[in-house]
Amino acid sequence: MKIIVNSLDLNDAVGKVSKALSAKDVAPVLECIKITAENDKLTLYATDKDLAIEKTIDANVIVGGAFLVPGRIFGDYIRNIAEQGSDISLEMVEDYRLLVSSASSECNIGTLDVEDYPETETVSSVNYFAIQETNLKEIINNVIFSVATDDSRPMLRGVYFEAKEYTLSAVATDGYRFAMSKKVLEERVEEISATIPSRSLSELSKLLNDSDNILKVYIENNYLLVCMENTKFYTRLLAGQYIKYDNIVPKEFLSTLLVNKENFERALNTASIMSRSEKNNLVVLDIEEYNMNLSSTSQYGTAKENITISLSGKDVRCAYNSKYINDCLKVINAETIKMEFAQHNSCVITIKDSDEVLYFILPVKQIV
Repeated sequence: MKIIVNSLDLNDAVGKVSKALSAKDVAPVLECIKITAENDKLTLYATDKDLAIEKTIDANVIVGGAFLVPGRIFGDYIRNIAEQGSDISLEMVEDYRLLVSSASSECNIGTLDVEDYPETETVSSVNYFAIQETNLKEIINNVIFSVATDDSRPMLRGVYFEAKEYTLSAVATDGYRFAMSKKVLEERVEEISATIPSRSLSELSKLLNDSDNILKVYIENNYLLVCMENTKFYTRLLAGQYIKYDNIVPKEFLSTLLVNKENFERALNTASIMSRSEKNNLVVLDIEEYNMNLSSTSQYGTAKENITISLSGKDVRCAYNSKYINDCLKVINAETIKMEFAQHNSCVITIKDSDEVLYFILPVKQIV
């Protein structure tokens, strides 16, 4: 087997598929990248049996074939020798070793038998939803920060997706906060739902671009497949029933305020400086008809900020984990946000005149 390939193309492909390499001490084959060369295409594939990424690039395939190469060593070496416009030669030599060479560098790496590698998962092309690439990236980023990080409730370590009619909804919660986002679908679907592990979604988001390309997301046999340009992304789904979340968010509110998102984010970041080293990142909001006072206190002192708002309903005094609010503000792309306060000061944050995102946050006194 012998291949000539552009070094930057190879480095990019190795970097992408390496995200699926197992981080645990597992079978040696799962530490490898499978590389297949045929028809002037080089296909790289890596999996840890829960997540798999496949990337195809152009190459000059002189002699085709397939092999397994230790992923991290191979990736580190390619990253160090990749240069603009340069080519790399990959050639199988005696004793099943891979000779990697460029104009000024050369090394050989032991390979493993490709027959020992797990088979690529097959996902049916029947059940899918179609969505713009940028919308898929945004809906992931809009909710993923609310996923649980502990193992006490495994289903909460994923994001629940539901496609119905022309709408894709995504939901995540860790028990203290709840996030929901909605995006439009390009084709009508009956109903498709799945809970996708947060780790997989995080890696998928990195692969997605801010483009209007239409992607098809296939779900079948506890697997999800996303087909992008020259890239395929597979992940195993979380098995089980996601929580019934319909009644989590309050329907009635005592107070509603409108606030400029940029001003609120700046004030929150400034006012919460004192509490960042504390357990709950506590920030206190004192809200009156036209003003919101934000403050935090620690052993180092007190920080206060004041901004203009518009309030209807009762005055509000409440305390929240400032990180929970800030996580929402980071992903909201709007000039004005709406905050609604229910009984016991639970808070719902949305965009004014939009249902694209919804965040529900419990006050600190109900958390501790």
